[in-house]
Amino acid sequence: MASSDSVVSFGWELHFEDGHSDKFYRFIVVTGDEPIVLGLHGSRGGNGQLGLVHTQITVAEALSAAVKRSRDKEKKGYAPSRDFTVFDLPAGLADPGSARSNAHRIAQHFGKHARETGTELGNASRIPGSDR
Repeated sequence: MASSDSVVSFGWELHFEDGHSDKFYRFIVVTGDEPIVLGLHGSRGGNGQLGLVHTQITVAEALSAAVKRSRDKEKKGYAPSRDFTVFDLPAGLADPGSARSNAHRIAQHFGKHARETGTELGNASRIPGSDR
C-alpha cells in the first residue's frame, strides 16, 4: 500500500530474440498527482536507453501511451518477460521534472518488485542494480 512517501506505479516488460537480436522494451507508469510514462529499451542485461517519456498527462493517458507502444512491439514479435507489476515507488523518484534522470532508478524498483512478487518470467532481462 502506498504511503505519502511513495507513489503507486506499475510496469511490464517485453523481450525479443531472433538469433540476431536479443533485446527488451520496459514500460513503466508512475501514477500520482503528476503521472509519468517511461519506456526503456536496449540489449538484454543492459540499462537500456530512454525511448518514451511523457509527462503532464493523466494516468489514463499515460497507460494508453504505454499500451499503444506495447502493442506495436508485440506485433513485431516481442513477448512478455515481466508481467504487469504494481509497485510502490519512493516519492522522491516520482518528480516529472526528473523523469529522464531517474528512469533507470525507477526501473530498478520495478525489477526488484517484479522478482519479489513472481511476475518476472524466465526470459526477463537483468536490470542492473535491481538486486539491491
